[in-house]
Amino acid sequence: MASAVRVHDVSRIVPKDHPADHAAMFLCNMDQRLGFYVRNLFFYAPESGKLDTDRLKSSLAELLDSYHFWAGRLRFNHSGRMEIVCSNAGALLALASSSLSVDRVTPDHFDDFFFLDEDKITALEDLPLLTVQVTHLLGDDGYAIGMLIHHTLADAIAGMTFLLNFASVNRGDGLYMAPNGDRTRLRARDPPRVAFQHREFAKQTDHGSSRFTLTQESVLSSESRRRKAPKKSRKTFVFSSSRLLELKQAVLDDGTLPGCSTFEALAAFIWRAHALSLPGKSSSDVLRLRFMVDTRSVLEPPLGQNFCGNAAYGAFAELTLADLRELPLSSIAGRVQEAKRRVSNEYVRSGWDYLELHPDAWYHHDCETMINAWPRLMRESLELDFGWGKPRRVEYPLDPRNSSVIFFPLISDGIQVSVCLDSISLATFEKLALISKS
Repeated sequence: MASAVRVHDVSRIVPKDHPADHAAMFLCNMDQRLGFYVRNLFFYAPESGKLDTDRLKSSLAELLDSYHFWAGRLRFNHSGRMEIVCSNAGALLALASSSLSVDRVTPDHFDDFFFLDEDKITALEDLPLLTVQVTHLLGDDGYAIGMLIHHTLADAIAGMTFLLNFASVNRGDGLYMAPNGDRTRLRARDPPRVAFQHREFAKQTDHGSSRFTLTQESVLSSESRRRKAPKKSRKTFVFSSSRLLELKQAVLDDGTLPGCSTFEALAAFIWRAHALSLPGKSSSDVLRLRFMVDTRSVLEPPLGQNFCGNAAYGAFAELTLADLRELPLSSIAGRVQEAKRRVSNEYVRSGWDYLELHPDAWYHHDCETMINAWPRLMRESLELDFGWGKPRRVEYPLDPRNSSVIFFPLISDGIQVSVCLDSISLATFEKLALISKS
């Protein structure tokens, strides 16, 4: 498919006042596995006002004074660990145009809205950690802003904080929240002390095809492998605020649990429906659920909400297919709660130590149901105002190899659930969930 976007200009943006010190920035054991980009795509309608690209460039340079390591480059040190060299090699800001309009951009076009010149990337020194592409949509005089953020820089919370800071600086309001990028508090203990079994981890054997970093080659080839990967079909289901309240009430009705969050109720419901939709499973099979927990307030002392790094840790739960089919929803929600409680300060530090001792390990590849849920956080992106109004449309293009169930926010208080299954399993899931397609 021919590109729907033409790039006119690419600028290298460096910190405005922060000098390059070429210091090596430590990356923790969670960062080491995240050698790929995360995508954010914002569309602004023509009534939002004309976008000032020169202002956007100067704002990014000003912002990089606080995020100077985002203008650096990755390297592997003599110990084989990935680290960031604070070289001020720069972020990239591309200006582009397209004949499309805001409403005519489809998922097939999304790759065209993110700038990365793969032909020029032959070494890690060539790999920018941040790129921004501003595309003028000539079909309706709207604009799209596509951001590629390398996952070694930030998890979802830190990435959202960066976007809020970028918008705030561009409006002339200064920083929304000053970031703290120091990862040394996430360093494994010396000597490592593994105090738990850590069944969430397993040895990785597919180094050549995995998204998750183990070698320099896997980092460099991540984008080309993503583009070549076959796209999986997804279907989105809508849970209104009233439907979510019904689910919470269904969990609490039998009095087993004293309380339940919206996430816990929805995760339990989706785990059961997803597991029962999978083909070839027997009643005695043990099925796993994994979801990410933010550890900023879990760790002792707390990292703080301004921590800029990867502070999410995977919680996991297990039940047999028979249990998922027969147990009341409250029991399944109870397992979700147990999984969250397990992610304590000591458990997380033990997990980091486990990865220190097992550098070829990562989250278990045989986990059947993986949930990626940041609905409250993502809702803030619906308000992302750079000075020309709120976005008309927000997209988070997913890696085609990502099979996770994604919880996205609605502009109202509901949640969209994006499910990746084959067509037969999707039909079963929809029947089990008794929800309508968005």
